[in-house]
Amino acid sequence: MRIKQRIRIAFTLLEVLLTLAMSVVLMALVGSAFQFYAVDMNVRNMDVRQTQLASAVMQMIEDDLRATLHSEPSDMSGLESLLAASFGEEEGSGQGAGGGEESEEDLSAAGISMDEEPVESLDTTTLDLTSGVAVLQTPGLIGNQYQIQLDLSRLPRLEEYVLMLDETTTDLQDIPSDLKTVAYYVQADDAIDGVLDPLAELDPEAASLTPGGLVRRSLDRAATVEAATMGNLNTLNQTGELLAPEIKGIEFSYWDGLTWLLEWSSDELGELPLAVQVRIYMIDPALAATEDTDTMSTLDTESMRTFSHIVRLPMAVPLEEEEEDLTEAGL
Repeated sequence: MRIKQRIRIAFTLLEVLLTLAMSVVLMALVGSAFQFYAVDMNVRNMDVRQTQLASAVMQMIEDDLRATLHSEPSDMSGLESLLAASFGEEEGSGQGAGGGEESEEDLSAAGISMDEEPVESLDTTTLDLTSGVAVLQTPGLIGNQYQIQLDLSRLPRLEEYVLMLDETTTDLQDIPSDLKTVAYYVQADDAIDGVLDPLAELDPEAASLTPGGLVRRSLDRAATVEAATMGNLNTLNQTGELLAPEIKGIEFSYWDGLTWLLEWSSDELGELPLAVQVRIYMIDPALAATEDTDTMSTLDTESMRTFSHIVRLPMAVPLEEEEEDLTEAGL
């Protein structure tokens, strides 16, 4: 007798559970792949944005450094020799050898001084551009490892005349001129009387906070000197432009022809550096995507992304003291 085999028309409970488990695993793999792709694209996007930002900031700093002005003392040797020769001819030819000293006495008696008055140099180790007290006696450059201030010569733009008539600004009233004092430094987070972000008005919660980042302050040299000497430092601290909150650090080094120095003062050394190396530090996009952004600001510079650029100053002249030292050393 033949027994017919029963045909199954449904899945068992075990098969359903296995199918659901495999579907969950497959969806998890697909979701992780999409998340990895999104994070990778975000990191690459931030990398490109940081490169473009660093390029723009470096170009701005380079333009300012190339326009740095340094006043050279007047060369009065030709006039001195001419007056010495004229005085020598009047007094006789017998004073040819000692006419130099007598000519200087005669020039002093005539009210002409060939000696330069000593200029009091500033201590770059205590330089603090946020307080606005670093004012050079003559136009030039002063800076340390983390801050720099320079006097540049540039024709005023047309929009500067419009900003001068704006009565709503709280900054110092800058005037259009061809001699500006420009400073670069990194402002700390929640700084007292710091430069505010103009975009902070869009966020009411962040409007009362002072963000950190790279600050560029450009003022007329006369206005800067007056604000520093008159003690108007609070307004001076709030004057400037917050260029990039993404920049967490900046460093400068100065080339004198032989070595890189961490400090420079044109009042003390008498000349501009031959070149200036600029380094800016920003948060690495790879670390920013995996860690908290608030804790990234406390990291050291070794864990940040570094951009470096060397700028040559056209107005720079090698230091004469170094040439004399090399001559005395027989090099």
